[in-house]
Amino acid sequence: MERNTDTGISVLVVGGGIAGLTFAIEAHRKGHTVQVIERRFEGETSGEVIVITTPALQTPKKWPGFMERARQEAFPPVYNMRKFDGTPIADFTAGDPSDPSLAIYRAKLHAVLFEYAKNLGIQVEFSATAVEYFENDEQGGVVLSDGRRLTADVVVAADGVGSRSWELVAGSRDPPISSGFVMYRVTFPVAPALENPVIAAEFAGYKDRAFLYAGPGAHIVICKSGEDVCWLLTRREDSNTAEESWTSSTSISKALEAVQGWDEFVTELIKATPNQTVLDWKLMWRNPQPRSASPGGRVVQIGDAAHPFLPTSASGGTMAMEDAYSLAACLQIAGRKGVPIASKVHNHLRFERVSCAQKMGFKNRELFHNTDWDAVAKNPQVLGKMVGNWVVHHDSEQYAYENYAKCAEHLLHGAPFENANAVPGYTYKPWTARELLDAADRGEPVVDDGDWS
Repeated sequence: MERNTDTGISVLVVGGGIAGLTFAIEAHRKGHTVQVIERRFEGETSGEVIVITTPALQTPKKWPGFMERARQEAFPPVYNMRKFDGTPIADFTAGDPSDPSLAIYRAKLHAVLFEYAKNLGIQVEFSATAVEYFENDEQGGVVLSDGRRLTADVVVAADGVGSRSWELVAGSRDPPISSGFVMYRVTFPVAPALENPVIAAEFAGYKDRAFLYAGPGAHIVICKSGEDVCWLLTRREDSNTAEESWTSSTSISKALEAVQGWDEFVTELIKATPNQTVLDWKLMWRNPQPRSASPGGRVVQIGDAAHPFLPTSASGGTMAMEDAYSLAACLQIAGRKGVPIASKVHNHLRFERVSCAQKMGFKNRELFHNTDWDAVAKNPQVLGKMVGNWVVHHDSEQYAYENYAKCAEHLLHGAPFENANAVPGYTYKPWTARELLDAADRGEPVVDDGDWS
C-alpha cells in the first residue's frame, strides 16, 4: 500500500468490527498512526449475510489486493424475491449491477479486513473493553475495564450501539431502545438439509442462491453459499425488555409461528435447523442523533455507535464503511492541529445522508410486511429495489475532499452550505422510530418528498 505523507495524527480506534477495521486501514493509508482495541477475543465474530453496496467499494479499490481477496469470499449479489406463499416475483440485484455489490458473510468480511490490517502492521489489542470516554483540549481517551487509560489525538468510537461514548458525545448515556423488531438468525451446513427433497429442489444446480420472502408481519432472507446455508427472519418484537445481544438463543417455534401458512420450502428449511435453536437478535436502536462528535472534537463515533440500522435498509455496513473513508479524509485535510474541526466537519457531512438511509430500513420493512400485492404485480421494482440511486451513486472519500473547506467555513463562520449527498429534493426533517412504528400501526404509509428511488 502506498501511504500518504505522515500526518502526525495519532488515532485510537475502539472496536475492531467492520467500521473500526475499515477506518483503521484507510487511516493508515492516509498517513495517520492507528491503534485498535477490541473487547472480544481474537477470532470471535458473529453474523450472517451482509451486502456492501457500490459506494463503500470505491475507496478499497485503492487498497492493493483487498477487493480481489474479498470477492473470493463473496457470492453473487442477486436474490430471488417471492411472495410468502411461494409465488415468484423476480430476480433482483442489490445495488448497481454495473459495479457489483459485495454479498458476503459478515464473519468472512471481518476476517478479510482483520488480516489486511494485520499485514499492514496495524496494532490490534483484543479483550480490551472501554468503559469510559474522556477528552481535553489536546487529546481524547478511554478508561479500560482493567483501569488503564489510553489517549490519542482523536478517539474513534466504533464499538456498536451500546457504545459508552454517548455520555460524552450527547451529554447522556440513555440505553439503546428496541427498534420494534427481532431477527431470528442461524447458519449451518447445508448437506443434511439437502436430504429433504423440498429443500433440495430449490437449491438443485446452484452453488450459491439467495431468496427473500415477503409476507404479513414478517420477511425472511435465505442464502446458500458454498457448503453453508443461513436464514434470517424478521418480525415485530412486542417485548419491552429487549437487550442488545448477538448470542441469545430461542426455539425455532417462534419462527414457525411467524411463517404459518407460508411456502413449504420456508417452513421445511426452518425445521431443518440443527438443535431446533436459533439466535434471537433484538434489533436495538438509537433515534437519529445529529451529533456524533464530542464537544471538543476529540472523540467521534462511526458505524453503529453513531447510527444503528435495521437490516432491511441493506445499508448498515455500507454506511459504516463510508463513515470510515470520510473521517480519514477529513483528518488528513485538517492535519494534527485541526483534529477538532475535522471531526465536526465529518459529522456534518454525514448526518443527513445516514439518517435518510436509516429511514429506508423502516420504509422497506413496511413494504415487506404490509405489501400491496396488486401494486407489485404491476411493478415488481416496488418491492425489489431496496437501495435507491441516491445511496448507490456516491463516493464519501471524494465528497469529503470536495466539501471539507465549504463545510468548515459554515461551521466556523456561518457561511452558507448545504449537503448534496442525500435524497434529491428532500428537505430533512427529524424523526423517531416510535413515530414510524405508530404510523405503521395506524396503516399509514411513510411518504416523504424527494426522489428516494
